[in-house]
Amino acid sequence: MKYYVLFFFGLATVYCDDVNLDYFAAGNNKFSFDVYKEIKATENGNFLFCPLSAEIILGLTRVGARGKTGAEMSKALHLPDDVNKIERIFKTLTPKLKSDEGYTLNSANRMYLQMDYEIRKDFINIAQNSFLADVENVDFNKKDKTAGAINQWVSDQTHGKIKDWVDPDMFTTDSRIVLVNALYFKSTWKTKFNEHDTKTKPFYLNNNNHVDVDMMEVTNYFRYFNNEELKAKFLEMPYLGDQYSMVFVLPHDKEGLAILENKLEDVINETRGYQVKVHVQVPKFKTEFKVELTGILKNLGVKDAFTDYADLTGISVSSQELLKISDVIQKAVVEVDEEGTTAAASTAVHVVTTYSLIQPVIQEFNVDHPFIYYIKGPNGVMFIGRYVQK
Repeated sequence: MKYYVLFFFGLATVYCDDVNLDYFAAGNNKFSFDVYKEIKATENGNFLFCPLSAEIILGLTRVGARGKTGAEMSKALHLPDDVNKIERIFKTLTPKLKSDEGYTLNSANRMYLQMDYEIRKDFINIAQNSFLADVENVDFNKKDKTAGAINQWVSDQTHGKIKDWVDPDMFTTDSRIVLVNALYFKSTWKTKFNEHDTKTKPFYLNNNNHVDVDMMEVTNYFRYFNNEELKAKFLEMPYLGDQYSMVFVLPHDKEGLAILENKLEDVINETRGYQVKVHVQVPKFKTEFKVELTGILKNLGVKDAFTDYADLTGISVSSQELLKISDVIQKAVVEVDEEGTTAAASTAVHVVTTYSLIQPVIQEFNVDHPFIYYIKGPNGVMFIGRYVQK
């Protein structure tokens, strides 16, 4: 008989000193473009991924992993091999994931445990103390009731942006644990677009075809850089408080996105730029995207965790009820308009237990064809996606 553990998650990680923060941010960037590349290999349209959302639950799972299973997870997530260091990362980060002047940020964690199912007390302590997770006993045999409770909690935490996330059919009589993290971010542009300046304009899908979009428009000083090597322009628009910002990466050519995506590591690591007056035109857009991360993680080297050879003995108590990961799923939403940006994410990891083991001229930045965008903060990339069609 197999037992199931379902994890849901939403945001990210940070280390306990400046050196570790820099180390984590670099790893976060690597994880971001690793997953981006995997998604683009199968997706032709718009997509969105929240790397920080994925890292929090996989980070907690990694704390409970041992041996080869743990080593594979650390390598794929670009986290330390030392479990104590990982724990300290999240213990430092979690209290920081809260609202401040200029933005709303909510990251909340909750662990749902099957009644009478026992897991290691030290793992519960880590979940509570380092991840600030509440613990609640439920009956997974009552599928609709339990799914409804989890969905309501996620909806509440994301201000209604993530709804009906858990399918009752995901639960079986062998389900044992659900760990949920929900992430919500909302902020106002430091320099807003004027609604009256928004006009219907063409967005080119390629050199020959276009669709009409609501194009926002503003002229002000922003960090801007024209990278001739990547054949792309970079524009960074900060949110109030200057802690978070959205970066738009626009290929020079209307059909240049694919070439740019093949150099994604250079794109994310590009930090050059200077404050210059820019005439900006950006479409209003909303993207909602659900991604199955199981195959992606396997491609990134997380092999044993999904097999009967998984070693998650840092979670389970009974040697007869060992765990393995079954599924990892994420749903994310982003809305960009004249006022600012709203983004939310919730990710699910389905784990199974088994019986086995100066003033320049005004620059033009007209986002009228497919582009990459990402929201970044003090600890790296929060959301990353691409927009290719209305």
